[in-house]
Amino acid sequence: MKVDSLDELRSAFAEWRSEKKHVREAMPEELLARARRATRQHGLTAVVGVTRVERARLFRVRPARTKAQAATSAKPKGVPGLGPTFSRLELSAPAAPSPHPIAEVETGAGVRLRVFEPTPEMLGLLSAVCGFGGVR
Repeated sequence: MKVDSLDELRSAFAEWRSEKKHVREAMPEELLARARRATRQHGLTAVVGVTRVERARLFRVRPARTKAQAATSAKPKGVPGLGPTFSRLELSAPAAPSPHPIAEVETGAGVRLRVFEPTPEMLGLLSAVCGFGGVR
């Protein structure tokens, strides 16, 4: 494959910038590939100076997706294939707590759960934490 000279790259990027239809138009992948090839021969600093493209942007790999694909993807951000990495559970304090808990459970991970009132919700949470079946 032919490696462009720095002057050829400068003129190619200048031509692309002059023909853009809007400011945030995506840079053509072919133009980025030419710049990447030129870094092997001319060096990264020289290519960045000529093309006026950020270093990180030159080597960022992004999959080609349409707007419809991006809108319909329902995967959570972060590690692909896993659920959320943080969950929050808010429980309100009982109206009149008894002085001593009726149940206290500590998991292997060190999570401690104290139950002060035997409401159906609390018993359900307790059975879920302990790994029992449903509430009876």
